[in-house]
Parts: sequence; structure tokens; C-alpha cells
Amino acid sequence: MAQLQTYQEKLEEKIVNMLIDALEKKEITEETMSVISGYVLDHVTAVIDNKSAILFLGALVEQWKMFEPLLIMEKSIVQKQIEDEVADGVLLLLEHGKLDSAIKLAKSATTQL
Repeated sequence: MAQLQTYQEKLEEKIVNMLIDALEKKEITEETMSVISGYVLDHVTAVIDNKSAILFLGALVEQWKMFEPLLIMEKSIVQKQIEDEVADGVLLLLEHGKLDSAIKLAKSATTQL
């Protein structure tokens, strides 16, 4: 449970920092900041992992494009995790002498990415 709260808190912190930066640069008003903050507080509880963070941020970006860099960053984290899992799978297959299966796994992963 603590890990979940930490993940949500880190995401909230990133969003708050982006809001403060945008407010200081006069890219948003205090009213807009308040609306965004309310939305975040109402919906961030659904975030339990990177995949749910992507869904949350996708909805956030639909309304406020300023959060797109954060969405891209979360997507890159998920992609890196997938690449790591595929690499581990390929190595495991190769270790057991399953060359054809390793090649198929590697090819399937590269076509999905």
C-alpha cells in the first residue's frame, strides 16, 4: 500500500511542478490551475501502476495538452519494461536451446514496439 501511495504521490508531485511552472510563465491562470488540481485529486486515486497512469494522463492530456510530456515519459517507462521482459525471455529461451522460439519472440516484440 505504501508503494502505491508513493507512486501516486510522485505523479502528483510531477503534475504540481508542471502547474507551478505554467502559472509562473503565465501559461495558465489561477482558475485553470484550480480546475486542473480538482480533476487530479478526483482521479489520481485510480492510478495503481504505469498502465493506469497512462490512462489517467491520457485523459488529462485530452483536456490540457501541457501534460503531454508527462504522458510520453510514462509511456517510455512501460516500453522499457516490455523491452526488458522480452530480452529476458529471449535469453531464457536461448539458454534452453530454443533458438527458433527466441527468434520468434524477438521478432514479435520488435513489430509491436
